[in-house]
Amino acid sequence: MQDLAMVTSISEVKSAVLCDLEGAFLDAFNEPEGEAVAAVMGYVAVTLQAAGETLGLGALRRVSLASPRHSSVVLVDGGSVISAVIEPTSALAAVEKALDAASLAGG
Repeated sequence: MQDLAMVTSISEVKSAVLCDLEGAFLDAFNEPEGEAVAAVMGYVAVTLQAAGETLGLGALRRVSLASPRHSSVVLVDGGSVISAVIEPTSALAAVEKALDAASLAGG
Protein backbone atom coordinates (compact mmCIF):
# COMPACT_ATOMS: atom_id res chain seq x y z
CA MET A 1 0.00 0.00 0.00
CA GLN A 2 1.10 3.53 -0.67
CA ASP A 3 1.70 4.62 2.90
CA LEU A 4 0.63 8.00 4.22
CA ALA A 5 4.23 9.21 4.70
CA MET A 6 5.07 8.54 1.05
CA VAL A 7 1.96 10.34 -0.18
CA THR A 8 2.48 13.34 2.09
CA SER A 9 6.13 13.65 1.04
CA ILE A 10 4.85 15.05 -2.27
CA SER A 11 4.90 18.83 -1.75
CA GLU A 12 1.60 19.46 -3.55
CA VAL A 13 -0.28 17.18 -1.13
CA LYS A 14 -1.76 19.62 1.38
CA SER A 15 -3.66 17.12 3.53
CA ALA A 16 -4.34 13.39 3.59
CA VAL A 17 -6.28 10.77 5.52
CA LEU A 18 -5.68 7.03 5.85
CA CYS A 19 -8.65 4.81 6.65
CA ASP A 20 -10.01 1.36 5.94
CA LEU A 21 -12.90 0.42 3.65
CA GLU A 22 -15.29 0.56 6.58
CA GLY A 23 -14.34 4.22 7.12
CA ALA A 24 -12.38 3.64 10.32
CA PHE A 25 -9.85 6.44 10.84
CA LEU A 26 -6.23 5.23 10.94
CA ASP A 27 -4.03 8.32 10.44
CA ALA A 28 -4.02 11.85 9.02
CA PHE A 29 -1.72 14.60 7.84
CA ASN A 30 -2.75 18.25 8.19
CA GLU A 31 -6.46 17.33 8.32
CA PRO A 32 -8.30 18.37 11.50
CA GLU A 33 -11.49 16.55 10.44
CA GLY A 34 -9.73 13.25 9.76
CA GLU A 35 -12.37 11.03 11.34
CA ALA A 36 -15.18 12.63 9.32
CA VAL A 37 -13.14 12.42 6.10
CA ALA A 38 -12.34 8.75 6.83
CA ALA A 39 -16.02 7.88 7.28
CA VAL A 40 -16.93 9.46 3.94
CA MET A 41 -13.90 8.11 2.06
CA GLY A 42 -14.53 4.54 3.19
CA TYR A 43 -18.01 4.76 1.70
CA VAL A 44 -16.74 6.51 -1.45
CA ALA A 45 -14.03 3.88 -1.99
CA VAL A 46 -16.47 0.97 -1.69
CA THR A 47 -18.92 2.71 -4.04
CA LEU A 48 -16.19 3.44 -6.60
CA GLN A 49 -15.01 -0.16 -6.49
CA ALA A 50 -18.56 -1.33 -7.17
CA ALA A 51 -18.86 1.18 -10.03
CA GLY A 52 -15.62 -0.13 -11.55
CA GLU A 53 -16.91 -3.67 -11.39
CA THR A 54 -20.25 -2.65 -12.93
CA LEU A 55 -18.46 -0.87 -15.78
CA GLY A 56 -16.29 -3.91 -16.41
CA LEU A 57 -13.11 -2.14 -15.32
CA GLY A 58 -12.49 -4.29 -12.26
CA ALA A 59 -11.93 -2.77 -8.86
CA LEU A 60 -10.78 0.82 -9.21
CA ARG A 61 -7.42 1.47 -7.56
CA ARG A 62 -7.19 5.24 -7.91
CA VAL A 63 -9.67 7.98 -8.68
CA SER A 64 -8.78 11.64 -9.22
CA LEU A 65 -11.21 14.55 -8.91
CA ALA A 66 -10.56 18.18 -9.81
CA SER A 67 -12.30 21.49 -9.21
CA PRO A 68 -11.15 25.03 -9.91
CA ARG A 69 -9.81 25.37 -6.33
CA HIS A 70 -8.19 22.01 -5.57
CA SER A 71 -7.93 18.37 -6.56
CA SER A 72 -8.27 15.12 -4.69
CA VAL A 73 -6.90 11.65 -5.20
CA VAL A 74 -8.38 8.54 -3.61
CA LEU A 75 -6.09 5.49 -3.53
CA VAL A 76 -7.44 2.05 -2.67
CA ASP A 77 -5.26 -0.98 -2.01
CA GLY A 78 -6.68 -4.04 -0.33
CA GLY A 79 -8.56 -2.79 2.71
CA SER A 80 -6.79 0.57 2.94
CA VAL A 81 -7.82 3.94 1.53
CA ILE A 82 -5.82 7.17 1.29
CA SER A 83 -7.56 10.40 0.38
CA ALA A 84 -5.28 13.34 -0.46
CA VAL A 85 -6.02 17.00 -1.26
CA ILE A 86 -3.73 18.48 -3.88
CA GLU A 87 -3.07 22.17 -4.48
CA PRO A 88 -2.76 23.71 -6.94
CA THR A 89 -5.13 21.79 -9.20
CA SER A 90 -2.59 22.07 -12.02
CA ALA A 91 -0.29 19.74 -10.02
CA LEU A 92 -2.69 16.78 -10.24
CA ALA A 93 -0.96 15.11 -13.18
CA ALA A 94 2.47 15.47 -11.55
CA VAL A 95 1.18 13.97 -8.30
CA GLU A 96 -0.37 11.03 -10.19
CA LYS A 97 2.95 10.47 -11.96
CA ALA A 98 4.81 10.51 -8.61
CA LEU A 99 2.32 8.01 -7.14
CA ASP A 100 2.74 5.74 -10.18
CA ALA A 101 6.55 5.92 -9.90
CA ALA A 102 6.42 5.08 -6.20
CA SER A 103 4.06 2.19 -6.85
CA LEU A 104 6.35 0.75 -9.56
CA ALA A 105 9.34 1.14 -7.23
CA GLY A 106 7.51 -0.90 -4.61
CA GLY A 107 6.50 2.10 -2.49
